[in-house]
Amino acid sequence: MTAKLKLKVGDLVVRFGKILKVFQVKQDTVNLKPFFDFKGNNGLTYSLNKKNLDDGNIRLLVSKDKIKTLLNQIINKATLETDSPVFDAKTALCQNKFEETLWVIKNLWLEKKEKLNTLSGGKLSIFKRAINQASEEIAASNNITPEKAELLIMKGLK
Repeated sequence: MTAKLKLKVGDLVVRFGKILKVFQVKQDTVNLKPFFDFKGNNGLTYSLNKKNLDDGNIRLLVSKDKIKTLLNQIINKATLETDSPVFDAKTALCQNKFEETLWVIKNLWLEKKEKLNTLSGGKLSIFKRAINQASEEIAASNNITPEKAELLIMKGLK
């Protein structure tokens, strides 16, 4: 993903939409744990071989300034469905790119508004997943809770 990703203890990274914190760096491995302490974590940790970091769908957290810019360009801006990029929402979430996650949220929100506030079960699930992913990253970058970050997104959409 990012050429020659070098991580140190304390770095925050995003892997498959989840925020992870580097808690140990050994000669050949990097150990990570979830940044947010959710009930389902149960002490879960990840150990990745350093030589596989670039292929492990891992990236550094998006900066606070970049998040603010993207929120203003995508979420807070009045957008028509024809203005947004065309892509498969489920595939876009797997790309692990913050900007694409925001576009998934925006596109599904526009579709939901068009269809009298309803989305099919699959699309609703993708929408919720995208909101969770974006909220975690916004929260980690801005030092707020994911719940407050979700409120920021929802306020921007309305």
